[in-house]
Amino acid sequence: MHYNGGVKVIDYKSQWLTDIELPLANKFYRYFAFRGKAKRHEDCAIVRYQQNELVACAYLRRYEHFKLLAGVAVAPMHQGVGVARCLLHFQSSRFDDKTYTFPYVHLQPFYESLGFVLVDMQKVDAGVMGLFKRYRDQGRNIILMLYHG
Repeated sequence: MHYNGGVKVIDYKSQWLTDIELPLANKFYRYFAFRGKAKRHEDCAIVRYQQNELVACAYLRRYEHFKLLAGVAVAPMHQGVGVARCLLHFQSSRFDDKTYTFPYVHLQPFYESLGFVLVDMQKVDAGVMGLFKRYRDQGRNIILMLYHG
């Protein structure tokens, strides 16, 4: 148990969702108007708080030659207390040297602290680059990072 800004932070618990439970993640994304949609057979993890309230979610989407960490979202009232770090640390057991993520530019230091590194775009697999460009062309201010835990 620790304190953050005078508020007691207790009982955050990470867990994997089964395929049957995935609608919980998508309901969370819709409720808070976050981008993201977990699909069957993806590694989707959540964080619950106290009375089983779902407060964070992220998933690993598998492609032919790589994985993409996506849909990282924390409920607004639980942001800034380490919930995302807790979630991604839990999920990192399934990261490998082909796990990419496309975080917003301002989140680069956070992802670096979790073991991700900025990628030289000249050396990226065409599949990863194509997906990254599609997201960026939607107007997202994102960067391309790879896990090196």
